Amino acid sequence: MPESLNVRQPVRDFLRYFEVPAAAPAAAEELIQVSQATKRIAFAYERFRNTLEPDEQEILRRGAIMRILERRLFEDRPPAVIATTLLQELIRGNYVRPMPRSMADVIAKDLQKGRRLYSGLDVPHQLWLLNLVAVAIDHRLFPSRRQEALVHLMYHDTYQRVVWADSFVAEADRPTQLYLACHRTLYAADDYELSFHYFVHQFPAWQAEAMPSDFDQIARHLPAFRTEMDKALGHHARDRLTRLLRPAAVPYLVLRDVFQAKGIAALSSMPGLEAAARDAFDERLHLTRSRMSRRAWHSILFLFMTKTLLAVIVEMPYERFVLGMVHPLALLTNIAFHPLLLFTLATAVRLPGQANADRMVEYLKRLVTGDGDLPTIAISQPRRYGSATWSAFAIMYAILFMFIFWALFTVLDQLNFSLLAMFFFVVFLGLVSFLATRIRRSV
Repeated sequence: MPESLNVRQPVRDFLRYFEVPAAAPAAAEELIQVSQATKRIAFAYERFRNTLEPDEQEILRRGAIMRILERRLFEDRPPAVIATTLLQELIRGNYVRPMPRSMADVIAKDLQKGRRLYSGLDVPHQLWLLNLVAVAIDHRLFPSRRQEALVHLMYHDTYQRVVWADSFVAEADRPTQLYLACHRTLYAADDYELSFHYFVHQFPAWQAEAMPSDFDQIARHLPAFRTEMDKALGHHARDRLTRLLRPAAVPYLVLRDVFQAKGIAALSSMPGLEAAARDAFDERLHLTRSRMSRRAWHSILFLFMTKTLLAVIVEMPYERFVLGMVHPLALLTNIAFHPLLLFTLATAVRLPGQANADRMVEYLKRLVTGDGDLPTIAISQPRRYGSATWSAFAIMYAILFMFIFWALFTVLDQLNFSLLAMFFFVVFLGLVSFLATRIRRSV
């Protein structure tokens, strides 16, 4: 490591996960291939069905694996055949690239373990186990060593920065809740991903060549383990911790991007580190902008197709045969308004500017070198309001709610909207709010 830049030991340790040792040339191996025609159809279908799903690629991929497991795991076929079929479906959906056939043998072992453990569990725990198996398979396809290393780095750093202002989080729960919050802010990890992390530590036999007695032991202790995990994952402080730690995660994400792009060369000097950090920050903004645009256009297309289909199949026949007259202006307004509104909301997002980039670079330098303290993170109980305040708020909210909908329905009535058209308008207005919030959330 260059002497001109004093790098903290934890950052050095994290850098080792990006040092790729020279490996012997691997023998050419046959890849699992699929038909390009079916791949295009399956990819289009997956894109359409995922419009309303969380837009994190890892969550979408694990959801696809879970759906395949529910359909395929208990077929009367060898696990290796089921694993090959699973990979073929993931390739068709464009979740993974063509994989070597040896990967099917690796995944088959997880399928066999999942089958064996599934048969020893009560019904309430079987579906939960299948979700853990889906995470295990996803980790086979995309190893998570770098992710876990970054979570550990942020956790140990953040633990020194956090000030627990009160007893909002019990002292015994603080390490676990802080670790879970770091994982959520860095990778938007869902509950099954977090449960699997603790599962492999609690039951190391899962990662090894487990014996029948090991499966019996896991089946006996799994219900109690799940109860503890559900308690930890559903902690009352989870949302507040995630919200408070989200800004602190940005320098760590940029550090990961810097090491992925530059490796050890990024630490050659302080100017080199600053330049690499700004390049990584700009690239992350570019990816965020592209992701928002792609998600916005997919959502707009979904809204337009769905609304047009409802107008043709439901609204037009209702107005023609029940009301005796079709109002073209109301029909066209109901079709076009929601996609246009979503387009306006999605394009009005303001991305972080130069001041934000400067602050991020400063935090990253402190993170790498340890020179200077990072801002303290105060964890305290949210402010509680009295019953009088909540009552006043509820009354104001109810009045505002009724006024907005009265005004909305008055305008729609002036435009000759039928009651059915008004219902669809309000439903899709809520859908637009949901989609716009999710599109803007990544910023």
